[in-house]
Amino acid sequence: MRRSTMRIGFLAFALLSFFSFSWASGQNSQNNCPEGFQFVGTLSGRGTESNPFDQRETVKFPEDATLDQTFQQKNVHATNGLHGAHSALQANEIPKGVLLIVHGKEDKLYQPGWAVSEPALKAIDQDANGKVTRYEFGMKLFCSVGSRGQNPYYAVCSVDVEVCYKPARQ
Repeated sequence: MRRSTMRIGFLAFALLSFFSFSWASGQNSQNNCPEGFQFVGTLSGRGTESNPFDQRETVKFPEDATLDQTFQQKNVHATNGLHGAHSALQANEIPKGVLLIVHGKEDKLYQPGWAVSEPALKAIDQDANGKVTRYEFGMKLFCSVGSRGQNPYYAVCSVDVEVCYKPARQ
């Protein structure tokens, strides 16, 4: 009896340790923000051949996040240019202190198109002195998929934007 209790206890410990390690690893791999940047969140859109995605998405920054106004993103991959997806977004239009990592689904058969545009950073909370204590970032996301391939009803498109910020030195 004591031996089976020990085995069950060890098995429970091993499983708990494994799942805790897996969860912690997943938390660290949830974003691609480079060192020195903080992850805010991911803006995402999904669409199909009959229902393209075309809307503005937003994410809130953590309270009291301060942005390094000396940082300006140098390049941005704003579209893959397929199936009506286009964007004239230039890196200098991205608010200072914000870094965007943009990607979308790639599929050689259905060739989904994706694009991002119109980035905007908005102050949503202030303290009594008028200092901004919380920001919200938003931008327009678009994706569509062509009707090529054997079954266009199963074709999907996606566009994702990982939003990061460089904290100001205090």
